[in-house]
Amino acid sequence: MAVWARMILMLLAGTLPATQVLAAKPSAGMACEPMARLPGLRDAGVTALSMQPQDGRCVIEVAAANGNALRRQQRMLEALVQHACAAPAHVTVNEVQVSLQLRLPTSCAARSNRDLFAGEGIPWLPPRGVSPRYPVEAMRQGLSGRSMLKALVDARGRVAAVIVETSSGHALLDDAAAEELQGWRFSLADAKGTVPALTLVRMPMRYEFVE
Repeated sequence: MAVWARMILMLLAGTLPATQVLAAKPSAGMACEPMARLPGLRDAGVTALSMQPQDGRCVIEVAAANGNALRRQQRMLEALVQHACAAPAHVTVNEVQVSLQLRLPTSCAARSNRDLFAGEGIPWLPPRGVSPRYPVEAMRQGLSGRSMLKALVDARGRVAAVIVETSSGHALLDDAAAEELQGWRFSLADAKGTVPALTLVRMPMRYEFVE
């Protein structure tokens, strides 16, 4: 009997609009205020995420269950810090403990009233005719599952970062879905519309193994 697999993309169009994340309330005296909404952008594979002011800057510490989850979270953090602070973060990664420490620029606290995501929900459309790759190892194991992802999309429709919001229950499928989404280029339903520098898009993907 032939064994094959297929991947079903459950796209957002018409069901789950791109969403705005509210900016933190202004408070120039709090070093971590620019990242106050960060807990909502935590990868499902992250086991610990904390923020605390230290020497006039915000220090974020992350631990993850695996290296791919840690790298996804790192990319999301770096993109957000660059946007919020107009300067890069300093990141130290501990590969043995699967953890990292990220330090915001000291100048970032003064920009705590900067909106990370401005404007209303943006009608981003996923690319047409995509044929996502079903992981060979997942096929061998007969894995199926649904991953809910969050993508950080820039004004040109490019994906700056992806995290797994809700796991499929299989790291292989989560990793494949995130890698696939990272390479997508979104387009606007209204080509004449204006968009903020960054938008959050929620994207569910389902892998279904069929015999």
